[in-house]
Amino acid sequence: MRSLDLVSSRKWLFLASGASALVALVLLAIPPTLRPGIEFTSGTTMLVQFARPVAQPELREEFARLGHEEARVQSTGASEFLVRTRSLQVPEGSFSEVEPGAAGSQGGATVRLGAEGAIGDVMLRAVRQGDPCQFGIEAATLPADTEARVLEQHTQCARGAVYRVQARGNTGYIAASDTHGLAGALPAAVAIATAAPAPTATAVTTPAAGGAATATPEVSATPAVTATPRPPAPGERGAIEAALEARFGPFEVKEFATVSPVVSTVAVRNASVAVVIASIAILAYITFAFSSVPQPIRYGMCAIAATLHDVIIVLGAFSLFGKLFGVEVNLMFVTGLLTVIGFSVHDTIVVFDRIRDNVRLAPTAPLADNVNAALVQTIGRSLNTSITLLLTVLALLLLGGVTIQSFLLVLLVGIVSGTYSSIGIAAQLLVSWEAGDFGRAFDRLRGRRAAPAVEA
Repeated sequence: MRSLDLVSSRKWLFLASGASALVALVLLAIPPTLRPGIEFTSGTTMLVQFARPVAQPELREEFARLGHEEARVQSTGASEFLVRTRSLQVPEGSFSEVEPGAAGSQGGATVRLGAEGAIGDVMLRAVRQGDPCQFGIEAATLPADTEARVLEQHTQCARGAVYRVQARGNTGYIAASDTHGLAGALPAAVAIATAAPAPTATAVTTPAAGGAATATPEVSATPAVTATPRPPAPGERGAIEAALEARFGPFEVKEFATVSPVVSTVAVRNASVAVVIASIAILAYITFAFSSVPQPIRYGMCAIAATLHDVIIVLGAFSLFGKLFGVEVNLMFVTGLLTVIGFSVHDTIVVFDRIRDNVRLAPTAPLADNVNAALVQTIGRSLNTSITLLLTVLALLLLGGVTIQSFLLVLLVGIVSGTYSSIGIAAQLLVSWEAGDFGRAFDRLRGRRAAPAVEA
């Protein structure tokens, strides 16, 4: 058991931990401390992918021309960019702000596609010559009972009311009788003056004077069928998308998110409360779980100290990532931080559990011997578990999307720090506490301060 003496080198381990924590705190002290995402500061992010190659400086230049000099454009793949701007202006009523923890929707009326009890697919239609009473070609096919938002209602049609609806990114027309489950207030009826369909010209050959044949147009009453285009996004977002398409060609908005200052304030508060509650719960649980050993509160306090070390290291690393690479702190970061806290505490509890077993088997042995034996017995398991998890996280970082990048980076840093802290901090603090290292260090420090007052 004593072939590997980890406890006797605890001073060096504490020195390494203190130095790394000091570096992290220095990084946090240098502005900007962290780069907050829109969840914490309000703003808008959009993930767009263009059909043809687009240079990042050109896209940034276009956003500046549109009045968003603050836009941060980050390339995330081939012709794919993550763009962060201040909150975009949209017409009042286009969207309704959702309070955190409350149910909400985009507002307006919603219906279920298909008659009551219908099964299979339901077809949305385009219209002829802009007349909603004349259905044309298929615009989309969706499963029955799909929820759709009513954009317009037309009541002048002979067949009854007609709705223009939007569902799953598709827009089209459907008879009101082919829907059910109306919820909310319908928009005001749109009055459209119906006119005779525009004639189309067909060339007919007729003989002209002198025997020559000339082509004269003949009027045909067959109306042309035109597909109804998808409606543009409301407000400033629609203007930006139209300008981008005009300059760079077709593109797809893969993700779009906007957060108001009210929501961002609530997010900061909730994230802070979550971390504090998690720490208190960890302290209470470990103290209860190790109540069979002398002074169980020490186990909880040492676990919290190790976890605090891991949190500081992660924050320092993200401060560095933000300064060098523009990495932002968002709610995925908070999720990752809570995951790291859980992983670190789990690894620490494994070591503590082995210490408890050793104390039970050899109650008269020094605590340092039982702790060292526990570290030797668990170090292989801790390293194997951590390395396996790190390989998985690295694979996701290389192959995963940008939306979970913050979460994965937190795991990457936190797993390394947590594995170290369970071996080099939590268990070692138990030994130092028992041996009185902290009291002697404090006495030496106090003696040095009092020394100048002593005369020779």
